[in-house]
Amino acid sequence: MSEDYSALDVTEADRTPSASSGTDHVDLAAELGCTEMRPKVWDLAPGDAMSYHRQREQEELYYVLSGPARIRIGDDRLDVSEGTAIRIPPETPRQVFNDTEEDHRWLIVGAPPAENDGEVIGED
Repeated sequence: MSEDYSALDVTEADRTPSASSGTDHVDLAAELGCTEMRPKVWDLAPGDAMSYHRQREQEELYYVLSGPARIRIGDDRLDVSEGTAIRIPPETPRQVFNDTEEDHRWLIVGAPPAENDGEVIGED
């Protein structure tokens, strides 16, 4: 493979549970060597939820790879169709959750690539 790019079959990649919520994800930044962003693919089985949190400095892009999916942004709980992209600024509280009977898959990209940028707000 050329050093000009990196590629990964996400369906074959190892999944790691999140330290705060236990939700499985693929850390694309680590797998692909990203230095300017922090992309991850998150898999939510029925009943799974990420922590309700905000970022300190990262703007995040949420993109539904498979769903329909569910997200909480501030006080709003939204049904999000497959193929939909959402931008959320750092200070806005958010939570991806699955209260359906179907698996959900999200691509979430944060920039700049700040380590440990999330701040858990609390659980419902």
